[in-house]
Amino acid sequence: MTNPTGQAPADATRMLPRADQRPPTVRALLLAAALLGVAVVSGFVWWLIRHDPDPVAPTGSGQPATTAPATSEKDTTSPSPTNAKTPNDVTVGRFTFQPMAPTDVTSDCADVSYGTVRDWLAGNPCQQVSRGLYATTVGDAKALVSVIAVTMPGNAKASELKGITDTNGTGNVSDMLRDGTARLPSAPQVAGGAYASELNGDTVTIVEGAFYGGYSDPALLDEIATAAVGVSRHQG
Repeated sequence: MTNPTGQAPADATRMLPRADQRPPTVRALLLAAALLGVAVVSGFVWWLIRHDPDPVAPTGSGQPATTAPATSEKDTTSPSPTNAKTPNDVTVGRFTFQPMAPTDVTSDCADVSYGTVRDWLAGNPCQQVSRGLYATTVGDAKALVSVIAVTMPGNAKASELKGITDTNGTGNVSDMLRDGTARLPSAPQVAGGAYASELNGDTVTIVEGAFYGGYSDPALLDEIATAAVGVSRHQG
């Protein structure tokens, strides 16, 4: 169809200017309207949050306050195991022996022994073995002693046990450092140090001792070990 006027059709891009060709005043009004809309929506959302009838407040861990966190109950008043007892300081003669670990008590003597002594106790069960570790200080010397008391079913068996433990190379009942029952940093190994023993009815007491820090006084150490035999009567 031809144009009856003979004129070229109007250019649409000239009839409606593009957004970037609109006057500055129009663009400013449109921007202001958009910002106003955002503000209205934000205000409405905030009103909903503030007026929520059943809010759930977050906790410091990010858990809802209505969800109880998992807890583990711990009885801080639980007693120590029945075979663990820490004795008080014991004074024998001129020496005061300070306990360095709880006393270990068991009826399985073979389990805490080694060598021939272990084999013998496996066939001749004891009634009880009590093991303790003590330190004593004399002047510049500090010694650690292991005190072990083994109670047998009768005097004869106790006498047999003492004869074996007093013999070199037959093993012994382990002190608590040797078998790891007690761990004392910088403590000397008492096994192979000074030795003393005593037979009292059905009970054999075995003591081994050594000085801290490489101190050497064999006579003093023997005196300490002999005195420590009396500690067994107090450790249970």
